[in-house]
Amino acid sequence: MALRRGFKAEANRLSVLMRKELGLGPTAALSPVRLAEHLEIPVRTFSAAAAADPRVGALLGPEREAVSALTVHLGPRRMIWVNDSHDESRQNSSIGHELAHALLQHPPGPALDARGCRHWDGEIEDEASWLSGALLITNEAAWSIARRQMADQAAMLRYGVSKQMLTWRLNASGAAGQRKRSA
Repeated sequence: MALRRGFKAEANRLSVLMRKELGLGPTAALSPVRLAEHLEIPVRTFSAAAAADPRVGALLGPEREAVSALTVHLGPRRMIWVNDSHDESRQNSSIGHELAHALLQHPPGPALDARGCRHWDGEIEDEASWLSGALLITNEAAWSIARRQMADQAAMLRYGVSKQMLTWRLNASGAAGQRKRSA
């Protein structure tokens, strides 16, 4: 993941700022749905869409791994659709990723290229992935987890994240090393 110089620190500052706007401290857990409400970005579920269009139902069953979430642009407005067949930690991560695109003001792009293949802009996807992780667990939260020797399961439950996300954020923040030295 090659990010522009200073981006990681910028992402953490933005994550702390979003918490501050919500009246939360830098180590507090952040609900991506609550942040979406604050940003006036509606979040809808694939189940709700499937009720109106049964073809969407495939994304809840046999094709459930095909799409985690997506943003629909309506002029300057955005709406996030999340695959509610995924567990809560994955939904949190997916919504966080889509919110990161909004916070970073990434422009909308085509979902598919001229050949019908998924369009992928690696640079903006990497930025959104990094910011999404920071939104879920700030550097300050990761260091708090390490200092308090919080068990993985407790941290996962508190921050609504998967084991993979927790491990990534502890490593990315440098807190994993501190955690090991303190053990």
